[in-house]
Amino acid sequence: MKGIGLVLEGGGLRGIYTAGVLDFFLEKNLEFNYAVGVSAGAIYPASYVSKQKKRNFYTQMKYLNDKRYMGVKYLLTTGSYINIDFTYKKMAYELVPFDFEAFMNSKIDFKVGAFNCRTGKTDYFSREDFLSKEKVLEILIASGSLPYISKEVFIEDEPYLDGGIASPIPIKKSIEDGNSKHVVILTQDSSYKKSPLRYRGMTKLFYKKYPKVASALINRHKVYNDSIKILEELEKSGNAYLIRPEEKINVARLETDLDKIKKIYKLGIRDAERHYENLLRWIKK
Repeated sequence: MKGIGLVLEGGGLRGIYTAGVLDFFLEKNLEFNYAVGVSAGAIYPASYVSKQKKRNFYTQMKYLNDKRYMGVKYLLTTGSYINIDFTYKKMAYELVPFDFEAFMNSKIDFKVGAFNCRTGKTDYFSREDFLSKEKVLEILIASGSLPYISKEVFIEDEPYLDGGIASPIPIKKSIEDGNSKHVVILTQDSSYKKSPLRYRGMTKLFYKKYPKVASALINRHKVYNDSIKILEELEKSGNAYLIRPEEKINVARLETDLDKIKKIYKLGIRDAERHYENLLRWIKK
């Protein structure tokens, strides 16, 4: 499928919807040559690249409410609400082993976006950057480091935060990399429009060390809504195929209700199944 990019939106635990869609793709052996994601749109799809069906779902069902997963105490002691040592490292290495070898040897050209706090731009990492297990995790952690509740992650002395800050839906990257068509998995329904940030002054104060982070957060609603407009125009012209929740997803970024997580995951599978035949016809065109 040359020339078709798989584009993946972030959204915290809404990303379990994307996991459902991608698990259905794995079941059908539907693989793309190119994929680009940010934040949860990079973390969840990593298991699609490594071909580990249901790994994301199993991880959340078993460990989401584990006291070692996240909490205020980790924010106070480490600077990050998510317990990185447990949620990323112990899980990937021991509890729910991530197949690093399959990931690094995948034929998929997988791009992971992270926001550079110094330059104010989204930097994209790809297979030439995935040099070791530690490097893979470092990049994924950086991409998923949510603003306000995560400390910056340094890669080659550059400070990074959540990839969705300036590129919530990385469609422009897929276009820039030469794809003429795009399959886009969104984690908001078609009625969603992002609202302006409320606490601009507090955000500027919070990120006084990195003013470009504050600026990007303040403008994020414009970037997001403009991205949706671009996608809808591409869809009208036949150059994009959008898969997004059939119904509104009522879930927090750091949701802990397992029933909600299960429902959203199943919604992803159901929507993927509903789209599948049309998607195949669109691809063949």
